[in-house]
Order: sequence, then C-alpha cells, then structure tokens
Amino acid sequence: MDMKFLLMSMMAVLPLLASCQQEKDFPEDVIPNENHEYLPDWQEGYLDIHQISTGKGNCAFMILPDGTTMVVDCGDLGVYTGGTQEIMKPRPNSSKSAAEWDAQYIRHFSAPLPNDSTIDYALVTHFHNDHMGQCGKQAVNKPGLGYKLTGITHLANLLDIKTLIDRGYPDQYAKTTELTSGADYANYKLFAEARARDGKKIEAFKVGSSSQIVLRNPSAYPNFEIRNVVGNGKIWTGSGTGSRDLVPATATGSQQLNENQLSCGIRISYGDFDYWTGGDILGVNKSPEWFDIETPVSNLIGETDVVLCNHHAYSDAMCETFVSQVKAQAFIIPVWDYYHPQPATLGRMLSQTLYPADRDVYAAGLVTSNRERLGTNGQLIKPAGHIVTRVYPGGGSFQIFVLSDKDEKYEIIYKSNVYTSNK
Repeated sequence: MDMKFLLMSMMAVLPLLASCQQEKDFPEDVIPNENHEYLPDWQEGYLDIHQISTGKGNCAFMILPDGTTMVVDCGDLGVYTGGTQEIMKPRPNSSKSAAEWDAQYIRHFSAPLPNDSTIDYALVTHFHNDHMGQCGKQAVNKPGLGYKLTGITHLANLLDIKTLIDRGYPDQYAKTTELTSGADYANYKLFAEARARDGKKIEAFKVGSSSQIVLRNPSAYPNFEIRNVVGNGKIWTGSGTGSRDLVPATATGSQQLNENQLSCGIRISYGDFDYWTGGDILGVNKSPEWFDIETPVSNLIGETDVVLCNHHAYSDAMCETFVSQVKAQAFIIPVWDYYHPQPATLGRMLSQTLYPADRDVYAAGLVTSNRERLGTNGQLIKPAGHIVTRVYPGGGSFQIFVLSDKDEKYEIIYKSNVYTSNK
C-alpha cells in the first residue's frame, strides 16, 4: 500500500476517533432528527413536577392538574467557597445566573398554559443561599431596588409571582441566630419588605393547612391536595389543620432548631399518588430527640411514591426510619456538590433491609467524581439532568423523565417505565 495514502487515511480517521471519546456539543443550528425525543406538552389533568438542574442550588417548577403553577425554592450559590471538593459546573453554562436559567426553563414548559409564565405560588423552604440566593459578587444591582437580585429575588423580577410563602413572614424571620448577621438573609428580608409595600402577596407558611396552596379550580380535582406538614418549628398533628411545637418549652438555647431543621415540607397528593419535598430537614442526629424532624414527618406521610431527598441526601439526612416508612418508588436527589449524596445515605436509600420493594434513584445534577466514589451504588443512579415526574390523570400512574441539562433543548436522555402509584 502507498505509504503516503496510508498516512493521509490515518489523519482523516483520528478526528473521528477523538470525537467518539468526547462529550458532543449541541450547537444551536443543529436541527433535531427523528431520534431526538422531547417531553410532550403538559395537558389538563397532568401533574408535572420538574426538579431543575443548574448546578447552583435547588429549584422545582410544578404544573398542577388544572394549570396552577408553583415554584419551590430558587437558589443560587454565587461564588461558592465552602469546600475543597468538586462542585458542579453551572448548567448549561455560566452565561446566565441560576434564576435566569430557571426562568427560561419555566417559560419553555409553560408554553401550553395561557398564563404568560405567571407563577401562582412560590415557596421558600428556608433561608439558605442554595435555596434562596447568595448576596455576593454575582448578585445583580438594579436601579430603584433596595435589594440585590439573586435566586428567588431575581426570579421574582423575571416572572410574576402571585403569592410568595416562606417559613416566617413577617415576625419570625430571625428564629435562628445564624441568620441575624447574614447578608443573604438580610437581602431576602429587604426583598420581602419591598414586596409587601408594593401590595404583592407574601404569607407565612401555615403548618397543618391544606388550603394555603390550592388549585384555581379545586372542584375539578377533588382528589388533589397539598398539605403543609412541617415548618418553622411546628408539625401537623395529622388531624384536621392542627399543629404542635416540635421543641419543648424547657429546651435550652443549644437545643433549639437550626435553619435546616426549620425547613418547610409539603406532601402533594393526587389520587393514589404522593410526593414529598421538605427542603433540608434532618433526621440522623436524635440528641435531643426533636432534632430528628424526619421520623415524625415519616410517621405522618407514610408510603410516598416519589421523595425529593432531604438535605440533598447528605450524611445527616434520610435516616433509617424515614426511608423505611416512606418506602419510595423513586428518590430524587437535588445536587450541586461532591457530597450529594453521601455513600452511607445512598446505602440507606437502596437498602433492601429497610424495605424490600424496588426503587429507583435520580439526581438533578451529579458530580462525576462522586458517582465514581459511590462505586456500585453510584452506578445505580440514573443519568443526571433535569428530573421530571409526570403524574397521569387521576393519579393512578406516573412516569419519570430525565432531560439534558447540557443545552437549552431539554432532550430526553432517560425515561422510566410507567409506575403504578401506591394505594
């Protein structure tokens, strides 16, 4: 064979081999072909719960069965300096803030709705920056505002939020000493006060209520409910709308709850289907016993089809009692760093001893080095991206889709079989 021809052939093949070893980009001018699949539009009767992956903090967007919309948290870590291990790169890239990406995602999936991307309810589970936004170098100054735009304060300037709910408005914000000197909390409080002055709705989370977050047309879906289970140091009694204090009056200063333990948690029920989201409640530390928020919560909610993992499935959450009581068919982990999830925590979630039924684990984002560290269990986590739980009309069945978080097309990269909701 002619040597010159052989060399030229090898040079032509090398780029092709290299391209097979690299993650491919999705240029904007590429026309999707028939092999690309996208999430079908929301329809009346569907319950869609999107856990958005930005690599910068928590944000969930929900379209309820009648088209009512809701956001749970909108975090932005800003410039994160809290650890030495790997954190996620911003998804899909760093050209926009987390809130801008969240708003773009919400607009995209709100297209079937006649509401111009209006958010009916936004719930801030607690006052940490990965759930509400960091007031740091990347926060935006906007003329005329008395606060900076970051996380939820930025989202509220991009989309119209009809009702904002947080754990303590207006009298119990500084319930934990860690907040009193924090710039992130101070900025959020300025935002909340400005919102109230402007006549926009802002409310304290009402523990025990099933009427604070409601459908626009509740009579059309009598088997749908959002129950406020826990928050701000109180927990539902399990009867009517009653609540009780978690911390006894005799507790000392060191025995008070921290900001994570004060997180708001809700159960969403649609027919036989149940979903749990509870911010960063904890359960592993049981000394004193009321530091374990997860056990009394799990006693109330029982078997729950889909569970958004408490505190990102870190080492202090998803305790054995909680996992064994909820018996989830699917766990979803909100991720932004190497420690989400922790090996022992993932082990509990997968334990056949705690409950023998099948279960799947999804991650809204995942740090590659952590999947490797998690070994065999890490390989059981489905491909990472935006996680969409779609509950079909009536609530008897649901399906989970993973959408690519690497571009703005939201292509399906994984979809589950259809689950049957627990009765």
